[in-house]
Amino acid sequence: MNENNGNRTWRKDPSFWGTRFRLIQPNLRKIDAKGLDVRALMDEIAEWGANAVLVNGGGIVAWYPTDHPHQAVNEYLETDFVAEALEAAHERGMRVLVRMDVSKSYPQLLERHPDWFRRDAEGRVATHWEMLTTCPTGPFWEDYNFRVVEELLGRYPDIDGIFYNAFGYLRCYCERCKRLFKEATGYELPLREDWDDPAWRAFVRYRYDRHADYNRRLAEFIDRVSPGTVLTIDTHVTLDSSAFIRESGWYTPQFASANACITSEAFNFLDRPYPRWVYWAGEETKIGGHIAQTCIILSYSKTIYSRRAAQPAPQIGYDLMQIAANGGSPAVAFSGMFDQDDRQSLPMIRRVYTFLRDHEDEYAAMKPLADVAIVYSQRTADVYGRERPAERWQDHYRGMYEMLAHSHIPFTVLHEGSVTLEKLKTFKCVLLPNIAAMTDEEAALFDRYVEEGGHLICTFETGRYDETGRERPEPALRCIGRTVTGKLDDPYSYLVMRDKRWLEEYPETDLLLFTGPFLATAPRPDAAGPLAEDLFGVPSVRNTTPEFAYWETTEDMPGLTIHACGRGTAAYLPWGPDKLYRDLGVPECRSLVAGLVKRAAGELTAACDAPREVELQIAARGEGGYLIHLLNGVGARGGPLTETVPVSGVSVRVRGAVRSARSLVTGEACPVETDGEASVITVPRLELFDAIITE
Repeated sequence: MNENNGNRTWRKDPSFWGTRFRLIQPNLRKIDAKGLDVRALMDEIAEWGANAVLVNGGGIVAWYPTDHPHQAVNEYLETDFVAEALEAAHERGMRVLVRMDVSKSYPQLLERHPDWFRRDAEGRVATHWEMLTTCPTGPFWEDYNFRVVEELLGRYPDIDGIFYNAFGYLRCYCERCKRLFKEATGYELPLREDWDDPAWRAFVRYRYDRHADYNRRLAEFIDRVSPGTVLTIDTHVTLDSSAFIRESGWYTPQFASANACITSEAFNFLDRPYPRWVYWAGEETKIGGHIAQTCIILSYSKTIYSRRAAQPAPQIGYDLMQIAANGGSPAVAFSGMFDQDDRQSLPMIRRVYTFLRDHEDEYAAMKPLADVAIVYSQRTADVYGRERPAERWQDHYRGMYEMLAHSHIPFTVLHEGSVTLEKLKTFKCVLLPNIAAMTDEEAALFDRYVEEGGHLICTFETGRYDETGRERPEPALRCIGRTVTGKLDDPYSYLVMRDKRWLEEYPETDLLLFTGPFLATAPRPDAAGPLAEDLFGVPSVRNTTPEFAYWETTEDMPGLTIHACGRGTAAYLPWGPDKLYRDLGVPECRSLVAGLVKRAAGELTAACDAPREVELQIAARGEGGYLIHLLNGVGARGGPLTETVPVSGVSVRVRGAVRSARSLVTGEACPVETDGEASVITVPRLELFDAIITE
């Protein structure tokens, strides 16, 4: 209890951040403080269906009467905003995160505190617009930040949690940063990214470890000053540019061990690269959900430079439901309050939030189901992807993700840092999309998973490099039964099939288009004979004049091998069907991989006949039965989702006997038919999304 919150006692509950909460962030501009009615704002947030709110606090601009001499108070502030926001939110039963930012400070402080600020390689102070960026090892982070937090929590012990914006460990070349790195590693701080330089590779690891350690110390300090107050930070689990994750020092499993939950941005700005990665919000939820409860923050804005222009309504509704369907906590960050200049998406956000509130018990108890898992590897993006992580690795991973999503196969994603044998054994099949950089321990883990009955599908250079990026003499995985004898650049025009079952979806096709690198392989001496070998290359046809577009020979190097290992199997594709699907959309690649998955996994929990842009998500209900989501992204076609294209008569096949099915969206019953040991549910009409519960 404190004087700013009257006589009312608020009970903090750190376990709340492990639930599927619904958060709204009114990211207030300084000028919004003029005449601000805090109670009316909190009324509106609660009416919209949120049960958590993220409010402005301090760091760069204080929204309370601070006594710290170097923290600037918002000059438009008329009252103690933090005190009013806490009291009003708590009266309405909402939890409160208070926003801090120590990434930047003011130019007028440079002369008095030169050691607070980042330096570039030439010794110049690094700027962000008109502000100066701060050094992550300096007194601003190590002293100033702790003193401001101490003041904030001393004044307002009812704060439920502290949230840090722009919490990145940006490169700094001040003398202190150079000295600390040299003491920790023995190397001079590298001046540029050079993956052949051991100092650079050491710096990448050092930054992840040091930033996670700072995060841990900050979390412990917050809990010590105000027991029960939690820490969470602004981060990314994945990103269009995974190099930005590296440059920020974020390695999700390390951070999550100290934070109450993962709070990750998936700002679906319109200036993201094409083709748009439409699965970002759901993808981050899948990955994070295996580590800690994951809150995905969406931006209401079209771009960071156009904060007052709204996202298309279908796009933000689709993203919110991706988060919910995968068991995450949705959040939306507004520029200012609800009196937006562009109000087109407000009704959609309110519709989704109130829907999730009205069915809170269903979403609180649901458990996402997946027959299959893809492995995500930030390490491979770093030490193998190097300066071209998207081209060398991320295209493989995203192509694999798209192939499963477009095939309506229930799947999830495991971050390499969260993989355990126990977790692997919960999946019938695990996919390694060019997971090139792998430790010996990880390789042994995957081998054991196969030996104990699991099924693995690996592509291209999986396991060919160690955790530092050095090439191995042979792939780390024994279960694939192959050793690499060479790497061929663009050697084939086609891969021809001897067994038609690999492309059951295309019975009139005897070959696959091929382009890109291909690994020549030989049987591993200690491996048993393969269960299958197929997809043999046709030497590249360089002259595509019609008269010369033929071939007379086929190589004997297989593009697909399947080996038994213990009670399981490992399929190996020493090329990139995943990347071909991502880059060119080759449909036969999707059919090939989906077929391998289905043969390995057997009867899947769910399937459907919707267009490929409709996502199928399935979860177990708390009281039995299924919670099935259909998310309609048909209108996107590589760009933002600006309209909903209705889909009629979608059939969803689920394992087991279903007595009845009902839409939570329309409230209407869905027809159900029995088909052997499965049931088929018909959804008469699908708009942007539907959520079906079964008995």
